Amino acid sequence: MNDIIIKTVAGVLGTVGFAILFRLKPAHWILAAIDGLFACVAYFVFMDIFGTVFLPNFLASLIVAFGAEIFARIGKAPSTVFLLPGIIVLVPGSSLYYSMSNLLNEKYVDAAQSLLLTAEVAIALGGGIIAASVLRIVIFTVYDRIKLKFVK
Repeated sequence: MNDIIIKTVAGVLGTVGFAILFRLKPAHWILAAIDGLFACVAYFVFMDIFGTVFLPNFLASLIVAFGAEIFARIGKAPSTVFLLPGIIVLVPGSSLYYSMSNLLNEKYVDAAQSLLLTAEVAIALGGGIIAASVLRIVIFTVYDRIKLKFVK
């Protein structure tokens, strides 16, 4: 349990670090940090439930991307301002490192396994972001139609 708390705090601090690196306004740092917190908590919760790599990353990126859409409205900024620092904690850096290291050390089977894991996580992250964008469009379209129906 302490390990998860330490990783979550490190993820939030990493999110703030990337928010500073990407030159976000200081007013947006806290929203980006909350988005990074969503990423870490969602990943660890779904990892306990599913145990695989694809679904926790997909669902965590879906939550982060949808949170970025909400924070974009709150912070009056584009959603990518909050999406990029928030999603960075889910990027599979270690598996990419090990795949390159194994490639250089001529351990091709291990490199292929690490590279497949990296590709799986990358596809999950991209799929979650796309799903959140589609969900946002559907939700706001339905909301606008309901709003127009009741206003008249």
